[in-house]
Amino acid sequence: MALRDLNGMQIRNSLQVGFAGFLAAALFLHVGISADFDDGFYVVYGVARSLLPTPDQSLQAARARVTGTLFGGVIVVLVMQIGASWMAAGIGYVLIRLVGQWLRWSEATLNNAAVMAVLLLAVPDYEAMGMGYVLLRTGWHLIGLMIGMGVERLLWFQTPIERLRSAEEVLKQDLSAIVEGGTTASADGLILRHAELGVLRTAVRRSDAITAQESDAAQQRESCLEEALRHAVAMLRLPAGLRPLDAQACRDALRAWPG
Repeated sequence: MALRDLNGMQIRNSLQVGFAGFLAAALFLHVGISADFDDGFYVVYGVARSLLPTPDQSLQAARARVTGTLFGGVIVVLVMQIGASWMAAGIGYVLIRLVGQWLRWSEATLNNAAVMAVLLLAVPDYEAMGMGYVLLRTGWHLIGLMIGMGVERLLWFQTPIERLRSAEEVLKQDLSAIVEGGTTASADGLILRHAELGVLRTAVRRSDAITAQESDAAQQRESCLEEALRHAVAMLRLPAGLRPLDAQACRDALRAWPG
């Protein structure tokens, strides 16, 4: 199975994760020399969990991560008072579900709490490390989350509208190249990218940052792009003799693009 080429968003996200992970590791080495180096896992893992494919997804999940991490740490402290055994992780999970549902927290918050509890309780002889162990590793994990989210908003950050317009322009250029015979893009790849545009459009509508005039222009761009995309996909899938008709229709749709 051939690997798909990375798009700009995936490359940017990878660079953000790498840079944030570097900062987290550097901070741990600077501050945590005398600490157990196993703690370094928690800060780097926090970075990895904090960065999702788009800033909107990360922002929506930020509260769930932070609240869930703290909640998981509190549950571990309670479990350590009860006793220590291989059943501790199960007891912690049940407490997280019961207390979290009583507080009416989201499923994402409860999942993050469960992850944190397992990370703490799955360590052999964790009970011998005391409360400082829980506070230290929960704290490092929170620091990793904060570093990841901070890097995401400092490096290559774009608003939902900016990301949508940029993605539309790139797809429009690719469709133009297909019409002119200058690309070997696949029909499935075009359809997948159009689906990704749909996710961005949903984020823009939810952001409440778009005016009525911008909404009208966005709908016109979306209509032109969908029409051009249908004909471009047909060009890539139909016999060569039928392609000129779709090529002309694709050109016409692209010319109607409002810009």
